[in-house]
Amino acid sequence: MLLITSLLATAQASENIVINHVITDRIIQAQDGSLYIGQVLLGFSVGRAKFYTLTQVALEKGLHRGEITIEDPNSKVLAQVKFGDFFAETDNWLHSLVGTWDVEFKEPGTYQIIIYIDKLPKANFYFVVVQ
Repeated sequence: MLLITSLLATAQASENIVINHVITDRIIQAQDGSLYIGQVLLGFSVGRAKFYTLTQVALEKGLHRGEITIEDPNSKVLAQVKFGDFFAETDNWLHSLVGTWDVEFKEPGTYQIIIYIDKLPKANFYFVVVQ
């Protein structure tokens, strides 16, 4: 099970920031395009895990690229999701990144999710995998 951490911040113009991040068992998209999460996951055990992440970012105007990685306790990249280019029409543009994951956690320890915007790390979230 994964401990969920949310980061709330106030977006400022000319800054790309993560305003929310959650790990869930499913993502639901309503007819109006809005996204909802299923059950929040509170932790993982050693073994294979299939899950989703929903990360919301506030962006400065322009073209951007996102990436999310999961690193194992030895800082080795275990999995990653790369997102195609996306465009923010104005400063403080809100954008959602949905990651689909199928990860094998081979050992207990402290893992890390790193969120990159335009190749720069913007947020880190740590979680523990237990035996």
